Amino acid sequence: MNKKHAQPRTDQPELSPTGADSVAVSQRITDLFESLGRREQDVAREILRQYPLSALCTVSALAERSNVSTATVLRLVQRLDLNGYGGFQEAVKSDVARLLETPLQRLSAQTARPDQEGSLLSDLLNRTSQQLQNCHDPVMDADFETATALLADTKNRIYCAGGRHSRHIAALLTEYLGLLRPNVQLVEGPSEGWQRYLLEMNSRTVLCVTDIRRYQPSLLRFSNLAAKQGARVIAISDAWADRHDFGAEVLFRMPSASPSPIDSHCGQLLLAEALIGGLAKKIGPPLQERLALGETLSCVDTGAYNSQSEST
Repeated sequence: MNKKHAQPRTDQPELSPTGADSVAVSQRITDLFESLGRREQDVAREILRQYPLSALCTVSALAERSNVSTATVLRLVQRLDLNGYGGFQEAVKSDVARLLETPLQRLSAQTARPDQEGSLLSDLLNRTSQQLQNCHDPVMDADFETATALLADTKNRIYCAGGRHSRHIAALLTEYLGLLRPNVQLVEGPSEGWQRYLLEMNSRTVLCVTDIRRYQPSLLRFSNLAAKQGARVIAISDAWADRHDFGAEVLFRMPSASPSPIDSHCGQLLLAEALIGGLAKKIGPPLQERLALGETLSCVDTGAYNSQSEST
C-alpha cells in the first residue's frame, strides 16, 4: 500500500442519488486526494478523520480545525463539484440519511439499480480489499501497540462484549484470548444482568467491546460504566463510531460497507484476529509451554478413538 500520504480511514457506502452524482462525499474526497494541494489535503484529512460528523460544522470551524484559511476549505468544496459549502453539507446530510436506512431499504435500493458488470461476490471482495487497505494508518499502528500491551499484561482481567449483531466476534475473541492467556471472560446473557460484571471491574480490567452502526444502546452504556469503574476499554467498531460513544481508550474504526443488504463484519473480525496475533508475539516463547499443556489437557480422547478405528 502506498503510504506516501497517511489517509484517514473511510468506509462510506454509495448513497441514494441526490442529483446526477450519487457517490458519497467521502469517496469523492478520497478519489481526489492525490491531486489536491498540501493545504487542501489537510482539510481532506480533517473531514475524513471522523466523517460525517467532522463535516457538519461551519466553514470557519472546519478551517480552524484544519489550520487553514476558509478560502482553502471553499477551494476543496469547489473541487468536489458541489454547489458551494451549502451544497457540500446537503450532500453530507444525504450520507447521514443513508446510515439510517434499514436492511430492507438497502435491499430495495440495490434491486432498483441496474445490474453491474461482474458478480456480487467479485464486487464484495474488491470493495472489502480496497476498504481494508484504506483504513490503515500510523495512528492505527500506535493504537494497536497500546491494545496488545494491555492484553498481554497478565495482571489485567479481560472481558469481551459484543452488540446484538457482533456477539460472534466477541465470542471468538474470548475463545482465542483465553487460549493464549488466563482470566478472560465473555459478557453473556441479557443486558439487564450485566451489572454483575461491572461489580468486578476496576483499573486492572480490560474490556474489549465490538459493535457497528445502529449500536446497541445497552452495550454503549455498559462500556461507559465499565470505563467509570476504571476499566481500560478497547473498542472495535465502524467508521462512524466515536471513541466517547464507548468510553474507549482505544478505538479501531474498521470498514463495514457492503454491496449486500447487511453490513460487513469482515473488518471487525480481521482486527480481532490481528489482536490475537499481536498478543501471541508479545507473549513470545512462554506461549509454547501454555499451548503444549493445553494439548495434553484436551477433553477429546484421540487415543481411544484411534484405537477403535484401527480395530474396525
